[in-house]
Amino acid sequence: MKLFLQGDLDGLQPGIEELEKEYAFCISKQGLLIKIEQWKKERIEVSLTHQGGFIGFKEKIHFFRALGLLLEHAREKSTFHLCEHPQFILNGAMLDCSRNAVLKPDQIHRLMRKMAIMGLNLVMLYMEDTYELAAQPYFGYKRGRYTQEELLHIDEYADQFGIEVIPAIQTLAHLSNFLRWSSSQRFKDTDDILLAGSKDTSELINQMLLSATQPFRSKRVHIGMDEAHFLGRGEFLNQHGFSSAYSIMSSHLNQVYQMAKSLELRPMMWSDMYFRMASSTGSYYDDQAVIPQAVLNDIPKDMQYVYWDYYHEDEDFYQEFLQKHQQFGSDPIFAGGLWTWNGNSVHYQKAFRTTHPALMACKKAGVKEVIATLWGDDGAETDPFTSLLGLQLYAEHGYSLEVTDDKLSKRFRFCSGAEMSSFLQLGELDLPPGSGDSQLEPANPAKYLLWQDPLTGLFDHHLDDVSLNHYYKDLHQSLQISGAQAGEWKSLFQVPAALCEVLSIKSELGCRIRKFYREKDRTSLHSLMKDEFPLLLEKINHLKWAHYSQWMERNKPFGWEILDIRYGGLRSRVETAIHRLTQYLEGTLTALPELEEKSLDYGEPGAISPYLRCNQYKDIISANPI
Repeated sequence: MKLFLQGDLDGLQPGIEELEKEYAFCISKQGLLIKIEQWKKERIEVSLTHQGGFIGFKEKIHFFRALGLLLEHAREKSTFHLCEHPQFILNGAMLDCSRNAVLKPDQIHRLMRKMAIMGLNLVMLYMEDTYELAAQPYFGYKRGRYTQEELLHIDEYADQFGIEVIPAIQTLAHLSNFLRWSSSQRFKDTDDILLAGSKDTSELINQMLLSATQPFRSKRVHIGMDEAHFLGRGEFLNQHGFSSAYSIMSSHLNQVYQMAKSLELRPMMWSDMYFRMASSTGSYYDDQAVIPQAVLNDIPKDMQYVYWDYYHEDEDFYQEFLQKHQQFGSDPIFAGGLWTWNGNSVHYQKAFRTTHPALMACKKAGVKEVIATLWGDDGAETDPFTSLLGLQLYAEHGYSLEVTDDKLSKRFRFCSGAEMSSFLQLGELDLPPGSGDSQLEPANPAKYLLWQDPLTGLFDHHLDDVSLNHYYKDLHQSLQISGAQAGEWKSLFQVPAALCEVLSIKSELGCRIRKFYREKDRTSLHSLMKDEFPLLLEKINHLKWAHYSQWMERNKPFGWEILDIRYGGLRSRVETAIHRLTQYLEGTLTALPELEEKSLDYGEPGAISPYLRCNQYKDIISANPI
């Protein structure tokens, strides 16, 4: 499609040129005349007649969404008029760059192009220690940290579309990767938490704030401060004796706040520690928790507090907690989750069940800034691009009071070039029959079925009467079909499809080995050895290399070694199982003790569902410490 754009185009041309490459249009004086007007109205207007078209917008990001709407609807209609009202000032994604996977800058650029056409205007880079500190060579050492130049280029690229890039760092907890080094001991309270009240710590945080914010246009910074559960219980206790968590937190926060303000920064922080300290159970979501007024009086009033909630499915719950956040005296920010951290698969069912009520509550409460988090817990096994449909969901909530599946599907088809139904299939690895019940944290069978040991499987006791091989075999076929139709996103389906191939053999393998052994069914054990074990090793190898290719396309190479070790361990344990079963069948071993010990429940005894949640590799592979 040829377009001739005329009007208020200042600052838009670079972004337009980037999108020309992906959305089958070009700018030409011989093209259809589209008049562009930038105004102060809080709305987007897009129209097309036989004589030409019109785009009216306020913010730069609104223009790019409007351009996408024009291109999308012009495919189907020769005349139309659209009007949208932005619901949020800031709406976008937090990218986890700290759980081993550090996205390559060109991949962040790729994601930004999709976000721009969706109308999302925020990229928050969550970097615990994956950015440079010139004075701290071990900060992000061999972790794929971003250079200052890389961050500068990311910011420059984002600005073409009106996307704000905000660094999200940690200035209290979640710093175990840096604190592990002997040169960092002077900064350490506990293994994960900085030593509050220390001159060395203050100097370190000042370095952090300077280095993390310098490459960016934005003056905003997320200073973290979440989940500092053992604050003041380590070296701080040794040096100063006992102090309440409230007093330590308040003093430290005010110090960091003053540092940020001296650098003319606008800080925000997670809110959970205040609610946890006020709860008798230490819960973030305790509706009986009351933060003392004296504490509220002592916190910075123009600090923004980020309410993170990835779990609840009740709009009333979000409304209640948004009201609780208003007591801090500043406008709250909401952070929801796209469930990229459930294991080795995105969980769209949970993402949808939480996002709809959360963002509806935000709109009703007047919250103007929302963030979709893409965490990568326990090794970033799930590719963040599998969450594109979730980002589209945030975008559509950002421009409509309500969102229908029909509109979401059509917009996603245009913005991504893929089908909504295909991406939903990416979330089915953790949804075998009987696993779809609503719960705060959904089960993740695909992860523990993959990694658990073939001889000492800790989860087999829950799966004795569950048939899963056929489920994963059928899902493998569906993912292959969807991947073939997914255009540029074909590679996103290759790893889940390969994983399903493995699980179509391995999901029931441990239970069958134990059953045949206890029944002394040597014929069936011989059959497993001959037919299934060799095929399983082949499929594990295929999965490993598919995953490797995806990782190296998406991320810096640092961090892959952890997954490499996991795949190597899996293969080695399968080979050991083959060896021990061979010894047993040949008579070299008269018994296999690991198959004779009684299996116990992994989770709560008597749990109704056979499916559990365990997202820590170290807790899946063995009852022994690693």
